Amino acid sequence: MARVTGNVSRVEVTQTFTNPFTTPLEAVYLFPLPDEAAVDDMEIRVGDRIIRGLIKKRQEAKQMFEAAKQEGKTAGLLEQERDNVFTQSLANIKPGEKIDVKIRYTESLKFEKGNYEFSFPMVVAPRYNPNDGVKTAIASTPVMRPGQNIGMTVEIDAGVPIKGIRSTTHQIQAQSEGRSTRIQLANENTIPNKDFVLQYQVSDTQAQSTTLTDVDQRGGHFASYLIPAVNYQQSEIVPKDVVFLIDTSGSQSGEPIQASKDLMRRFINGLNPNDTFSLMDFASTTQKLSESPLANTPENRKRAIDYINKIGANGGTELFNGIQEVMKFPPAPEGRLRSVVLLTDGLIGDDERVIAEVQKNLKLGNRLYSFGVGSSVNRFLIDRVAELGRGTSQIVLPGQSGKAVEQFFQQINNPVLTNIEVSWQGTGEAPEIYPQKIPDLFANQPIVIFGKKRDRTDGMLKITGTAAGGAKFEKTVPVDFAANLTNSLSGGIAQLWGRSRIKELSNQMFAKETDAGVKAITDTALDYRLMSKYTAFIAVSQNQRVAPNSSQKVDVPVELPPNMQPNPGNQTQEVPEPAEIAGSIVAIALLWWRFGRRRAKVVKD
Repeated sequence: MARVTGNVSRVEVTQTFTNPFTTPLEAVYLFPLPDEAAVDDMEIRVGDRIIRGLIKKRQEAKQMFEAAKQEGKTAGLLEQERDNVFTQSLANIKPGEKIDVKIRYTESLKFEKGNYEFSFPMVVAPRYNPNDGVKTAIASTPVMRPGQNIGMTVEIDAGVPIKGIRSTTHQIQAQSEGRSTRIQLANENTIPNKDFVLQYQVSDTQAQSTTLTDVDQRGGHFASYLIPAVNYQQSEIVPKDVVFLIDTSGSQSGEPIQASKDLMRRFINGLNPNDTFSLMDFASTTQKLSESPLANTPENRKRAIDYINKIGANGGTELFNGIQEVMKFPPAPEGRLRSVVLLTDGLIGDDERVIAEVQKNLKLGNRLYSFGVGSSVNRFLIDRVAELGRGTSQIVLPGQSGKAVEQFFQQINNPVLTNIEVSWQGTGEAPEIYPQKIPDLFANQPIVIFGKKRDRTDGMLKITGTAAGGAKFEKTVPVDFAANLTNSLSGGIAQLWGRSRIKELSNQMFAKETDAGVKAITDTALDYRLMSKYTAFIAVSQNQRVAPNSSQKVDVPVELPPNMQPNPGNQTQEVPEPAEIAGSIVAIALLWWRFGRRRAKVVKD
């Protein structure tokens, strides 16, 4: 069962594996989780016995798994391939046996414009891999209809009445009792081929800040969520130079490319008279509407929209080449804003290389805004490239183009708060805070701060910044460890702090991995029992359960997003090695073994 306090959700995912055959099986399953999730627990249930996973260095965990497999012991291994892609391996499933694997994580809910949003990814879509020798290691798995369904329950108890409950992706059923609401998928046979998104509002719209605390032997941890009361009235329209970069690769075929074209028409028609724009699209190659920015005249708008209307979707997703082109734009002249607007699904194998390019080469004063177009996009890339590009990100689901463009134009003119700094007022040492540099704040967004104070003494966070128009902003937020508001989260705030530290350290290594960075991430992950690129969960039965070396490996097939083909637009996808291909053939031959329901249960109170 999962619990949420304030802005924090606790999620439990159950994967059920059943072997109907006469031969022991080893199952390998590739699946997504949110990229900001602090994954801190894994256990396997074999009959009445529960085997809790241990967090180990990744290589050590893999060695333990291989040894257990060869000895005939049942073992589970959970590995992180990317921030949002994981592999569950389960060795030595006895004939006729059912085994449940439970994975638990803590995550902050997204809050924007008065809406809480809970999202749960359901599919790892095929990713394009460039043919330039770039190493983009990720597990591979066959893609087809595997015969698996998903059940989901979300229970919300916000302490105040809830309103506006809706899912923009799935049909749901909601039952309310007092201040609690239980949400389930309306169809129990739902196919897990697109991300689940749930939004709601609470009646208490006056709350401007929330601080959750957690105390253990490692110190006091806190999470602060602040919505600045900034009276932002735009006194002048700042001229903009906007560079649009559009993904027209094969994975965008069908509904996504139509959504991108709709977005672009709205963008072009929404520009102000003194704005300029440039338009580029990328697939296997990168093309431009013009060699230089165009003035926003009726003739140029028509030229751009005619170009957009002719765009199709085909070829590989060479996003890196497109990003390289837009990074060549110089800083905007004084008195103007230059913004790069990226429209893509982000389904590439070299996403970290793209992020590193933005991190290294985006000119000072320029900003990058990203729009994830599709029902199962790579949210890690979409969010991180905008975060490091000093902009904002949005996921554009079917039918939401108008809303996305409206919000973009609300945010693009200027952040509502810049030069944000956090200082400590109180006794003892200052807390260790992440993110270390608070990003500029745009309209309808909260400031989110995670902190650790080893001496556990109370105090105040002083938050200062510059509001639009030059007005000074100052706010103090109390941090009271004695209140310890988050007992029900069982250490969830500490885990979120650990995850935020890992994220900060990872951001420093997109361009190049360092020994010091790897050690710092590994030490943090082991101390806070967290998944990372360098740690993994391993669970092993005490006794031998099948004959040694008798299991047949099976790669569990995964879903494709709606209307996506296995090799869209002749893209070059990440391909299994020969040994993995053999495993895939076995998986196809044994396709009708039952991979049971994958269930996510979320409770809010």
